Amino acid sequence: MLIAEHHCFYPDRFEYANPDQWDLSYADRPLPGPEGAFLSAWHIRPDRRVIPRGLTVLHLHGNAQNMTAHLFASAFLAREGFDLITFDYRGYGKSPGTPSLAGIIADGGAAVRALLDDPPVPGQPLALFGQSMGAFTSAHLLPDFPQLAAAILEAGLTSFRDLFLEVYPGADIKVPDGFSTLGPLAASRVPKLFLHGTADTVVPPAHSERMHQAAADPKELVILPGVGHIDALESPLAPIYRERVTAFLDAAARTAVTNQK
Repeated sequence: MLIAEHHCFYPDRFEYANPDQWDLSYADRPLPGPEGAFLSAWHIRPDRRVIPRGLTVLHLHGNAQNMTAHLFASAFLAREGFDLITFDYRGYGKSPGTPSLAGIIADGGAAVRALLDDPPVPGQPLALFGQSMGAFTSAHLLPDFPQLAAAILEAGLTSFRDLFLEVYPGADIKVPDGFSTLGPLAASRVPKLFLHGTADTVVPPAHSERMHQAAADPKELVILPGVGHIDALESPLAPIYRERVTAFLDAAARTAVTNQK
């Protein structure tokens, strides 16, 4: 069996959902992309029925489909009162280009830089919410952006090469080396929350455990019993999951505001 870099990615162009399904207000927010192009992105505003929490969260989604499919895992942040930015990497959804490991990291970095330079809500700190491949991408960004308020890394992987070597022992792995998340995590003092379900059959929870062990403080690891791959919101632990994520982001927002004074 031959496994190459393109096997890391499973994009498509179909629109699975939009924020209207949660009665959320949103607008296009194009972000810088490859070779002068722009990446498709939405700014989803806080639910008008709750008090805004004063923090912008950039969602970096996983490797399948596109951002519209992953709204089911991220829209709750807007419903909890956060400003939510979600975007598609190159080659996903309406974003031009072809995905690569270096490319998705570059896209994430360009998105963070654009949101720090021109915040969707002036004065609000920015946090990352990365899931699966998005957690992998977020980990690589952290050393370059110490001004981030926080990062949540859910169901992340130490590297695609590590994962393929575990899942397909004996296969001819042609995925590039040198993309481990362990070094970048050790180099960042941005507050980090690692989340992983024990029933994850896509990425074993040992990946998040190794990432947490390697990461510099401040950091926290939450293991979710019986939860599969980024599906805590579909599990009996959904209320606990929402509370842990919201409390972590609230604390990060308070700290960021205090540090600005």
